[in-house]
Amino acid sequence: MSELDDILVSGEFAAFREAYAPAVQPAGTAAVRETVRRRRRRAAVVTAAAVVLAVAIPVGANAALHGPEPTPGPAQTATPTPSQTTPSPSPSSSPTPSAADPTPTTPNGRISRSQLLAARIDLPTWRPGPVCTAGPTRIAGTYRNEGDVLLDGLAYGDVDGDGAIETVALLRCLIFQSGPSQVVVLDRDSAGRIVVVGQVTRSEAPSPQWLLGVQVAGNGTVRVEMADIGPGGGWSLDWSQRQWRGYRWTGKRFTQVDGPSSFGPNKHLVDLTVTAGDVAWGAKDADGTRTGTITVTVRNLSEVPAKLVELHLRMQVGTVADGGDWPECQGGAPPKGRITCRLGPLGPGAERTFQFGLRNSNTASGTGIAEIKPVGTDADPLLDPSWENNEDRYRYQ
Repeated sequence: MSELDDILVSGEFAAFREAYAPAVQPAGTAAVRETVRRRRRRAAVVTAAAVVLAVAIPVGANAALHGPEPTPGPAQTATPTPSQTTPSPSPSSSPTPSAADPTPTTPNGRISRSQLLAARIDLPTWRPGPVCTAGPTRIAGTYRNEGDVLLDGLAYGDVDGDGAIETVALLRCLIFQSGPSQVVVLDRDSAGRIVVVGQVTRSEAPSPQWLLGVQVAGNGTVRVEMADIGPGGGWSLDWSQRQWRGYRWTGKRFTQVDGPSSFGPNKHLVDLTVTAGDVAWGAKDADGTRTGTITVTVRNLSEVPAKLVELHLRMQVGTVADGGDWPECQGGAPPKGRITCRLGPLGPGAERTFQFGLRNSNTASGTGIAEIKPVGTDADPLLDPSWENNEDRYRYQ
């Protein structure tokens, strides 16, 4: 462009500004701010769209490359929102327990002494007898009346294998100083009531006559200590044989799984018996007395030897020993007084027969009694509990 043209154009712009400048209003500060805000919003929208595209394009491309081929199907008219979609449960997952449907728990079977004494227990049968009965029973803390059932021992352990603790109770029905005993396992039902799982064992006749204590082993075995002979009648538990037996729950009852199943002969017990024939008195002698002979047989029916045995003949007043087998007794013929012969030893199954001479000035007829008993010491007692065969009656005339 020539210099002349520049001059002409500059003149035209000057004329235009002079004609229109008064009609144009400059933009104020508010208009400037609004313009800036619009430009920033457009920039933010553009940036967000770019980010979404940057993420979506690689993901879609990866899915297109590695995903399965789409199967043809009906066109979907609407796409559910995430809040409308119900997830399918995993086959291996279990439903989450709720407060309205709690997991059942095994009742706690640990029962204290005070709780047991406050309850009424439906007891199994005792050893047969007229005093102690089965059925609902209140357990007593102390002995007051004949037939009271006392709590004599407690033990705890998982007896039935359900993972919870049960209570093992040793109970005794007292009849004076003796009486039957039994061991029972107790638990609670779902309502919390005390119930009997089963009877472990009980005392029996002739043995075991006495149950002493209870334990629960780690494997659930209930161990019971027992004695062959119970106290009372002059018998001390110090003379009894003792042993432990183990019992396990089968799901229906308790059965013995260890320990001995019987007792051997007790060295402090014998079973003696006696038989005696009648006495026939002869004619009177010059001094007015008469003589006669009695045949007596003694036997040891037990497996325990009797070191010393005492035979006593109860007859009418005035009868004394005179001749016969009295020299075979320890100390010979007895002097005036009791007609007694001490003999021994008498081994297991042994038998001896004596013919004792007698003299009496009393001619009246009557009935006598032959008695036999073992003789022991404090250090080595010897008793015969079978008193029904320890005497025999005979006549003299």
